Order: sequence, then structure tokens, then C-alpha cells
Amino acid sequence: MLRLTRTTPLLTAVVLVLAACTGGGGAASPSASTAAASQTPASAAPSTATASASASAAAAASIDPNSLLGKVVAAGKIKISTDPNYKPFSFQNPDGTYDGFDNATAVEVVKRLSQKVGKDIAIDWQTPSWDLITAGGWSGRWDISIGSMSVTVGRAKVVDFVNPYYYDSGAVAVPKDSAVQSISELNGGKTFCVGAATTYEQWLNGTLEIVDPAKLPAPTDAKVTSLPTDNECVQAVQSGRKFDAIVANANGLADQVSDGLPIRVLDGPPIFTVSVAFALDKNGPPDQSLISVLNGIVDEMHADGTLSKLSMKYIKKDVTTKPGG
Repeated sequence: MLRLTRTTPLLTAVVLVLAACTGGGGAASPSASTAAASQTPASAAPSTATASASASAAAAASIDPNSLLGKVVAAGKIKISTDPNYKPFSFQNPDGTYDGFDNATAVEVVKRLSQKVGKDIAIDWQTPSWDLITAGGWSGRWDISIGSMSVTVGRAKVVDFVNPYYYDSGAVAVPKDSAVQSISELNGGKTFCVGAATTYEQWLNGTLEIVDPAKLPAPTDAKVTSLPTDNECVQAVQSGRKFDAIVANANGLADQVSDGLPIRVLDGPPIFTVSVAFALDKNGPPDQSLISVLNGIVDEMHADGTLSKLSMKYIKKDVTTKPGG
């Protein structure tokens, strides 16, 4: 299983505060002071609001203000990179709101993060290009990527990964009227469209480094055109551009076929399978404490079925369990 995650533990103080101030659902746990209050008349007991405020203050005070978690808590918001054109994982509705599997996951994660730290954290959506996200060196323009980033050896050199929240696979599609039936027919200088800086581009170029051994060989002498996202390749074919094939996310291609776009996915096993995880910039503020909290949240969302439900809602199948795992 591909888990190139950075699993450094929380600072002791953060662990103690999170253990004291939150349970699995974020409710305050009994403390010595609340136990003592229960021995006094009701009129003398602190109000729920006062107790909650005290818990929030204690949680915030325990976090290193120079860490990424500390900066997020102090700001009361977290800047999350997303893509308005990557349906069904992320897309923008006509009213301007962000939707999709990744964005719904982000909303739930931030809700639980708010409970853990004892303060409401808002989401500030950012829409940088994918090549900038995967390059690292974000300079604080966004705090985290919750945007279907596959874990690769190269990316792990510039970003830190949280535990995987789902598992992805690649596929090859051809125009609906193409006679091609197999990947082997695409050898010898055929034209391909892919999303820029994606694992699919790396697969075609022979630079993809992943742990999963089930990686098919790429077609030989591929002539590659890179567009900003996978979806734009299908949209380009729809508008009349000519490519012999598109290499992209298997679930995204299936979604586009179901929407009636003029492509056909080739039969056969996935060209590769990868773990997908939230990413944080290695060159940013210290992120160990935030990663530790996020690891716990992702594990909770796997265990309670939340990720599976979101996957079924948006992708129409459960992609949260590693194939063959």
C-alpha cells in the first residue's frame, strides 16, 4: 500500500488538549473543573457557553503559533486549493459554490478540524493551476491541497502527504468513432492529450514513480499535448480537436462518458493505481501538528463511512478502499 505520508506525532501539548477538549464527535470531555462544578448549586455552575469558551481558549493556547496549525487557528480560516473544472471531484456550480467529492470531503474535514481545535475555521477556496500545486513552494498562497493529488515519489520531495482518503486509477480513452480497441494499437507516435503535471503525463513520458507494481507500459513514442486539466482534453475533443487518445482519471472519464461526451474508454485493467491524499507544502510553516490532526480525521471518516458515502454520491462507486487491499 502506497503511504508516503509524514507521520510525525503531535506536540505533547496538542495531544493533551485535544484529548481533554474533544471526543470523537467534538463534544467537550469532563475535566476536573467541570467535575467540581457538578458539586456546587446550579446557580453557581459556569454556563455551557463559558465552559466552551474556556475549552476553546485552552486548545488555542496549546498550539504553536508559528506552526501551520497555529496560523490557521489564529486566522480562523484555511486556504484550500481546488479546481472548478474537474467534475466529479471538484467543480463550480452556477451560483459560484464549489461542489464534488474533493470539495465535500474538504468541507467535512474542516468541520471536524474546527471541533478538534475548539474554534470555527472557515474555508477560503483558492484555484491555482495544477502545475503550481504539485511543484510545492506555495509561499502561503494556499495552506493545503484537497484536490485528488496522487502520491508519487517526486511529489513527496516537495509536499507532505496525509493518510490516503481514496485510491485512484488511470485509463485511456479514444474518440467515440475511433477503431482502436487496445492500448497496444496506440504504439508508434500516436497523439495523446493529458492534464499538465499529472501522473498520466508522467506515465506517458516514462517518469512516473509509484510503489504500486501493477503499472502497465506506456505506448511507444507518444506525441503528448498537455492541457491544464484532464477534463479539458475531453472538452477539446468535443469542440473538434483531434487526438488519437486521452489518458486521464478512470472515474472522471467514466463520468464524461455517462454525460454523453464523444469518447470511449478502452477495456482492460487500470494503467496504474495510486493512493490519493491531502498535501501540504514542505517549504511552508511547520506542518507536523496539522498533519497529525488531519490523519486522525481521515481515519475517522474512513471508519464511520463518511468517505464511502461521499464517494458513492459523487463517483457512483466506492473508491475509498485500495483495490486488492
